[in-house]
Amino acid sequence: MDIKFTKTSKFSLLKTGIYTVLAICVAASGIGTYSFMKKTYETVTELPTEIDWHNQGGRIEADVPATKVTLPQAEPITEETTQKPDNLPFTGSFALPLGTEILKDYSDGEMVSSKTMGDWRVHNGIDFTGIDSADVFAIQTGTVTDVYDDPMWGLVAEIDFGNTMTAKYCGLKSGTTVKKGDTVKKGEAIGKLGTIPIEQADGPHLHIEITVNGVIVDPLAAMNRAS
Repeated sequence: MDIKFTKTSKFSLLKTGIYTVLAICVAASGIGTYSFMKKTYETVTELPTEIDWHNQGGRIEADVPATKVTLPQAEPITEETTQKPDNLPFTGSFALPLGTEILKDYSDGEMVSSKTMGDWRVHNGIDFTGIDSADVFAIQTGTVTDVYDDPMWGLVAEIDFGNTMTAKYCGLKSGTTVKKGDTVKKGEAIGKLGTIPIEQADGPHLHIEITVNGVIVDPLAAMNRAS
């Protein structure tokens, strides 16, 4: 087994030692300066409007009746003041499109194996396992914007749920789906399960993709079901 060594010259060690000593000196000086500044800050005083000057043994001195200033305290940080507003469009509850068994997860840009194509590619949706002709449901109330037959993804229905959020249901059965322009309610059947040519080797399943503001996102996160 080959072992790789990292060589350090004596000159490098010497430089390291010198820099270490310098760093310690600077740190110590910094601590002393900070202590002085901190002490000065804590005992800051108001200057009087009148100063009584007098001669003391050949030296000019002044009697300064200093008055301490009460520094304002910062308001405590609370959860309410630090909490960021939630501007995400996917809020509330969503229905599942088809059962609870996930065949293939969202790959988030990573390459995953494709049984059908025999290669590696990104998986931009989630595959829910089902049986042939099983009902597929709308995850939220929305409007059907398109229904079309895709040579790779089979029959596809696209639904707009508002707040820039849309879903693409792939692998529906022809003649069973809702029509373009229809309004669907959450949990309502939008069609029956068919086949997906590009993922046919995986068996019957629904492939669903969700976009928010035109960007593909994790469907489970969009449905508030991500762990």
